Amino acid sequence: MNKTWLIFLLLLANRVLGQSTLETITVFFNSNEFTLQSEQKANIIPFFSAENTIIESITIEGFCDDIGSNEANIELSKKRAISVENFIKKEFNAIATIVEGKGEIALSTTTSIEQERKNNRKVTIQIAFTKIDKVAGSNEKNVKDIYSTYKTFSDKLAVGDKIIIKKLFFKGGSTLFQEEEEAEEELKKIVDFLIQNPNVSIEIQGHVCCIPTQYKDAYDRISGKTNLSETRSKKIYDYLIEKGISGDRITHKGYGRQFPIPDAEEPFNKRVEI
Repeated sequence: MNKTWLIFLLLLANRVLGQSTLETITVFFNSNEFTLQSEQKANIIPFFSAENTIIESITIEGFCDDIGSNEANIELSKKRAISVENFIKKEFNAIATIVEGKGEIALSTTTSIEQERKNNRKVTIQIAFTKIDKVAGSNEKNVKDIYSTYKTFSDKLAVGDKIIIKKLFFKGGSTLFQEEEEAEEELKKIVDFLIQNPNVSIEIQGHVCCIPTQYKDAYDRISGKTNLSETRSKKIYDYLIEKGISGDRITHKGYGRQFPIPDAEEPFNKRVEI
């Protein structure tokens, strides 16, 4: 049986150990509100989307202004903290270590009272993390030159051809897709191709960039292990199995940093291929 080896480029995280540090993100709320709005989410997303951090602990604390009873303010501050906790868990699979409602913050001044109250309606997210220093990239190479070695599902394919999936991107350090609908559209192309070509087999292999040779793989926040190239390749494998493609026709494996693309800029090595 003929085998066509298909290559899928994906965003993969990169791990180079750095030093532990603290980051505090502050999210402000309107009076009596605790549901996160798009502007508040936008304040949280950049840190948790970064793939060059290893999160060690997350402390979430909710606060209120001094308006209202102490009991009501404790409850509101808890709801604010839980709202943030649920968001980062759902979107990034980040688990908070401590989640607390601290209640009201007393006024410290008699001037600018309203502004101080606005500043006190908040949630603070304190993250202990290890920063990952990235290795310098390799020589620049034109994107067109790199992609010229790849084919598409609409081309006439032969054994050994490589196919790039250009719109399949992940959230930082995880197997969660950045855009579910876009990813679904790209993955459907693989399914359609395999259905139309029942004698074709593929192997899906993960690769990462920007880590030194002593590290075998990048860090996966969900698995808690340095196996991101493997878990992302398996994500594609599991999808194909779910869509009815026989496991006899597909395999998957993570190769970490073993096979970088010669002369390519480092970001192009964030991929899944043979």
